[in-house]
Amino acid sequence: MATLNHLMSALGGQSRHRDSRGRKRARPLAWGMIFLLSAHAAVGQAPAVNQPLPPMNIEERGELLFENDDFSYRPWSTDFNPGKVHIIQYFAATMSDSETFAPFTDRLQDTLEPDSYHVTTIVNLDAALWGTTGFAVSEIKANKRDFPLSTIVLDEEGSGALQWQLGDKGSGLAILDRAGMVAYFTHEALSEIEIQAALDLIKNLIHGKPGQ
Repeated sequence: MATLNHLMSALGGQSRHRDSRGRKRARPLAWGMIFLLSAHAAVGQAPAVNQPLPPMNIEERGELLFENDDFSYRPWSTDFNPGKVHIIQYFAATMSDSETFAPFTDRLQDTLEPDSYHVTTIVNLDAALWGTTGFAVSEIKANKRDFPLSTIVLDEEGSGALQWQLGDKGSGLAILDRAGMVAYFTHEALSEIEIQAALDLIKNLIHGKPGQ
């Protein structure tokens, strides 16, 4: 983990049926339909290039804060906009998954000034191996202590993976422009060519040029 560096619609429709005296009366829309609509809404939406970042809300645990030598949490959502190029990475709380985007984030640190972009790391605690959650949290806290200005979010229930449709791999990396539009998104580890292309994209976004 040392490498640690997004609603159901109101229903107003009613149908009619007759009572025993033949009088019409209103009845609620079928519960089955409500359930289907609710389930569809709960699936979420995957990030897409040239679109606003889909919502992700992490209520359980959430953003890890470190102030006055003490740790606390607050809810986090994709409404957070640092006002600069924003890289968001999401992965499971396992050693192997924490390495998925590490070659890219390592190159990012070595290539660009740290105040020119912002990285948010979201860790899915629900996907941690049995008995390792406490260890993972301890490692994340140590990382936060060393890098207090970083944004680290702990997803206790893994809800972010569902909200962003991350699927079985459960990982995602998004690069956003200053306005919060998605300029790049992937589920996979980046190849050397893809790392260089992503770095070039970030440089262009930093200088106000549209991404390709």
